Amino acid sequence: MRLLDIDTPEISKPRCKAEAARGYQARDRLRQLVASAGTVEIVDSGDVDRYDRRLVWLMVDGEGVGRTLMSEGLAVEWRPGPDAWRERRRHWCGF
Repeated sequence: MRLLDIDTPEISKPRCKAEAARGYQARDRLRQLVASAGTVEIVDSGDVDRYDRRLVWLMVDGEGVGRTLMSEGLAVEWRPGPDAWRERRRHWCGF
């Protein structure tokens, strides 16, 4: 599964050490949100990405986790394209 509307730092192929560290923080925070939630809902968009992952929204206690992760600086809004990719790289790695 891939969460829609957000981009989090990479863990498997980070572009810098800072990105890897933030990626682990985002992963751990997501796990914490799900573990402590009263309700968890996966809303399937019906689409898949180029890696054949289901594109979903994840709701915990009625709120999208993407919004929470963004507000905590652990995710940014996902936008397509090479300019957006460079912007995300600068955000996590500073270059």
